[in-house]
Amino acid sequence: MVDLSIGSLTLVDVGMAVATGMIVSVVLTSAYYLACSGRPKWKARKLVHTSMGSVVGLTLVGYSNLSGPAFAAGIFVFILFYSWAHKSELIWDLLLAGSRDEDTRTKTFMAGFMGMISFGTVFLLFFSRPEIFVAAILAVAWGDAAGEIIGRPYGGKIIKRKYRNKSLEGSIAVFVFTVLAIFASLLVYSPDTSILRILPQIFIVAAFATTAEVLSIGWTDNFFIPMVTAVAMWWFIFPGIILFPM
Repeated sequence: MVDLSIGSLTLVDVGMAVATGMIVSVVLTSAYYLACSGRPKWKARKLVHTSMGSVVGLTLVGYSNLSGPAFAAGIFVFILFYSWAHKSELIWDLLLAGSRDEDTRTKTFMAGFMGMISFGTVFLLFFSRPEIFVAAILAVAWGDAAGEIIGRPYGGKIIKRKYRNKSLEGSIAVFVFTVLAIFASLLVYSPDTSILRILPQIFIVAAFATTAEVLSIGWTDNFFIPMVTAVAMWWFIFPGIILFPM
């Protein structure tokens, strides 16, 4: 787990930071051109949503200290502002490309900002258990994204009536991919945990995350899903852990 201090960068830190900065830049560029090509906005938005969430969840805990994430962020900001110098409207265009059809760029910014607040809160609360943090982030990156990716083209096939524009098919996708997110986090960061033995608890956690997604309005799912997933994992899978170990 990354140490909460500023220290020297290792070769692994530098490699991950460079890779992260480049991946995020490529993803944003791809999303921008995807949106400009006339494709539905949600496709570009979910490309950014899934890719960036996965990068944060799978890399942050791998750094030796906070200098690594700071270096990665610096690389990304440098690339972004270098591009902005050649196209002054780039940042606003990126926000517009990632917006829902009914949303403004301000709402899109708030979605990302509140998502980062939620990520940071989960990270600080469950610092001692990286599997909880990773599962919480991937629940948004995979579960929430799957809800729209599957729900939009296939939603309403089983039950036509929707709840707050949420379909049964989309909710099933959220549940399934949240389960997969928890599986992935436990396999990588908690190999001693018997997944089959706690399978009912995993399903309960995924059900809580799915409920949070169904009840969320607009961008609030980015804030609530990580929080609900993390707290549910703490309650049902790791009830004995101490949040702030000394």
